[in-house]
Amino acid sequence: MIFTYIHRMKILHASAFYLLLTTTLNGQYVRNTGSEDGKAYVYHNDSIKCLDFHAGSLLVLRNSAWVPYGSIEVPEEPMRSHQHPMPVVHQTPDTVLITFPGSGTVYSMSQNGHVRRHDRTYYTGYNYGACQIFEHDTLFSLGGVGFWRVTDIAIYYDPELREWERKLMNPPITEGYSAGFCSKLQPMLFRMIASSRKDFNGTEYTAIAFDVNLRDQTYRNVGVPVGFANGRNLSDFDGVGSAENWSMVTDQNQNYLVNLAENRLIQCGTSPQYAGPFTGSNGVLFHPKGVLLIETASTVTNAVVKVSHETVQSLIADRRAVDLGAAYETTTKHLFKTNILLITVLALLTLFLLFFIVQYQRNRPSAEIQFAGRLSSLARISLRHLLLQSPDSLVTPDELNQILGIEDKTWDNQRKIRSTVLQELEEKGMQYLGVPSFIERVASEEDRRIRRYRIKREFRDDLLPVLKHV
Repeated sequence: MIFTYIHRMKILHASAFYLLLTTTLNGQYVRNTGSEDGKAYVYHNDSIKCLDFHAGSLLVLRNSAWVPYGSIEVPEEPMRSHQHPMPVVHQTPDTVLITFPGSGTVYSMSQNGHVRRHDRTYYTGYNYGACQIFEHDTLFSLGGVGFWRVTDIAIYYDPELREWERKLMNPPITEGYSAGFCSKLQPMLFRMIASSRKDFNGTEYTAIAFDVNLRDQTYRNVGVPVGFANGRNLSDFDGVGSAENWSMVTDQNQNYLVNLAENRLIQCGTSPQYAGPFTGSNGVLFHPKGVLLIETASTVTNAVVKVSHETVQSLIADRRAVDLGAAYETTTKHLFKTNILLITVLALLTLFLLFFIVQYQRNRPSAEIQFAGRLSSLARISLRHLLLQSPDSLVTPDELNQILGIEDKTWDNQRKIRSTVLQELEEKGMQYLGVPSFIERVASEEDRRIRRYRIKREFRDDLLPVLKHV
């Protein structure tokens, strides 16, 4: 009986939660990221409400004051603070879910404004800064920073178990990632920008743009987020909220709208007092029908709250908005841009080398003519004969004596003339052509005192063009 009762309660609880989730398909889904621990702000039933999970209170903004209207059942300290870090609010026209990256707690807000907890998790501290997505009636939490590590885990909330279950992604992003924002490409497929840790101690980070396929459970790198003039990157910016596939991020009192599906980045024309998520006095608050720009101005006697109702499209169409182009670029393009100086230097060196080779080839005929013109008649005849031989042929001293016409002279005079002619060829070859000693002297196998001659193989191609000038 007890088992049957518990099982029935499980089914009822899961059914109630699934019923709550299925209503989310009827309207526009938005996501707001909180700016302070334990406090979530929601535009609900045409009023701005504050859900304070640390104080356990529900507040509604009336004119310029926060008025209590109910309470939240939360655990005692220290679990109350541990389980309620910065919240993320998921909202449709008829559903509000509140989750806490870094904790497993899941709450819903009913139509009458009451808040109820659904999960029964108790662990905390493993995925702060995770990107949370509500897709196909399922809450997903991706990446995040835990104790001693940054993770790439993807988990989803199981309403029947009232626990978070893991999806094994492949290939893993071993460095992990956090602080992501995303756009939907198609059902269960998202493009995300996030920070990824480079080393174990977590002091260095790199920005990545990648696709998360929750159906096939895969990650795919698509590029690198763009950098700004101050060297900061989109992944460094704080997320505010998202709607209509646009995410708003803020940096240095400036809001930006990012659409990763269209790869667009818009600098909003909003005033600095609207930069960042709503904090209870100033900021931006998304809701299913649009965007609220909220400002509180204090006077001597009272505070005045100004609420401007906008839409994402009206912020994009604002004449003060600036289209900054792409939000991310391919890895190849990024490497080209970041190494442009090195690439430019290499290109200039290549052009210089090509110019030098062309000039060398152009000047070479004149150098060959000049070389041939400076040779004595005996040197010219000797060089021509040596070049006309096959690469492996050897010219004997007697053959060279006959070519030079000195076969009738004494042996000593023949040797001196041959030596003088060959020395002239090598000296002037170096002087005019830059070719070093190019005549090879090979000892005769019959008599080691006798030398035979040929052009060294490695210099034949350099010297062959001289043939037409000698």
